[in-house]
Amino acid sequence: MPYCTTCGSEYKQGAKFCGECGSSIDGAAPVTTRRPSANPNATQEVVLWKGKPASISDRLKGIVRLNTTTYTITSQRIMVKTGLIGKNVEEIELLRVRDLSVAQSIMDRMLGIGTLTVFSDDASAPQLLFRKIHDAQTVKDILRKAVRDEKIANNISYREQI
Repeated sequence: MPYCTTCGSEYKQGAKFCGECGSSIDGAAPVTTRRPSANPNATQEVVLWKGKPASISDRLKGIVRLNTTTYTITSQRIMVKTGLIGKNVEEIELLRVRDLSVAQSIMDRMLGIGTLTVFSDDASAPQLLFRKIHDAQTVKDILRKAVRDEKIANNISYREQI
């Protein structure tokens, strides 16, 4: 089977356009008989923010930190890693994010922390909590921009369901 030289997707013999990227294959672009190793249009995943929940040990020097939760926001996904001996990793693609919210109690506001909730279409994690993170509103803004950029890059528009 031939492969598109633009995106590397396999297509049927005699097709005029690639079913994945829409590129013309009727002689305008050369066709390869083996799949390219990497998509030249793919973007590199970049870490936008990384953090941990705030704890009392953050304020005390010299104490072993037993906080095993790590939150990471990249240009393509959200990851929450937990566990001291065994590891549990929950991921949500940015394309699946529907909404974001930040909650802060009075004490949280005084300490400069908050809880960021990510609402998604992900079956395993419809709500993902970033508990007790520093400067939660700024993290929310970083994540909101990343979600918008990823949806625009993948031609996904926002639509409200009535």
